[in-house]
Amino acid sequence: MRRLPAIGVLICALFASACTAEVPNTPTPIPPPPTPTPTPWLSLAVGDCTPDIDFAANPMASAIKPVDCAEPHFYEVHSIVALDDGIYPGVSLLASAAAETCAAAFDEFVGVQAKYSRFSSAYLAPDAAGWSNPANRQLTCLVGSPKGGLVGTAKGDVTVFPKKGQCTGPQDVPALEMQIIDCAEKHNYEVYAVKTLKDKDAPDASERSALVDEVCKAKFRDFVGVEPSASKYGYTWFLTTAESWKKVKDHRLVCTVGSSKGGIKGTLKGAKK
Repeated sequence: MRRLPAIGVLICALFASACTAEVPNTPTPIPPPPTPTPTPWLSLAVGDCTPDIDFAANPMASAIKPVDCAEPHFYEVHSIVALDDGIYPGVSLLASAAAETCAAAFDEFVGVQAKYSRFSSAYLAPDAAGWSNPANRQLTCLVGSPKGGLVGTAKGDVTVFPKKGQCTGPQDVPALEMQIIDCAEKHNYEVYAVKTLKDKDAPDASERSALVDEVCKAKFRDFVGVEPSASKYGYTWFLTTAESWKKVKDHRLVCTVGSSKGGIKGTLKGAKK
């Protein structure tokens, strides 16, 4: 069994200054300058995906350009929360607002709390200068990973363990820290069988053992081409513990084949060894 660690909520504030319009040089008498009409502080919309964001560097928000969500990306905008008008509330109050509103929106969007998800929660918020434009008074809530490599939407994705056909690095690490590796590259294990359990309660020890035999052991022979006892490779399995069953929504038995020594390239399907 693999115990799942809690994932802390990543809370970040992104600072940017508001844009201003240049007063034109006009003959006397000088008319009143036009009212500045700065472009929105952030043009990201719900459903947009982004490249990597260096929150520590406080980049200009306008420099964050959406990327195709079907391609590898780092974050996805899952919610935009309007903030009350008034004076700039400050970094601490914005952080508190994000911790409440973005966290709740994350739960609804992904389907599980961030600490039980393979995704992280982050947000974007204006600084005092950006706040001067009412269009900027909002929190942009993000879901994603600072490691990147996400493809498609995170909506409803409660998976924690790797998916069928994916390959991994060593498995002597917490499940959420396991590295997913291109199967064409050197790796340790490959997911060859998956069974989703639909029971409300976690299987007990005897039921779990029977499931591992039924899925992992039996399908090892079908996948590799020989019995586990006759193979140079072994199988491992992942299943959410009974203690975490109600909180972690990934209720799949995931079977992987490979070796702790690594060095495997390509699939082991039909390897017959």
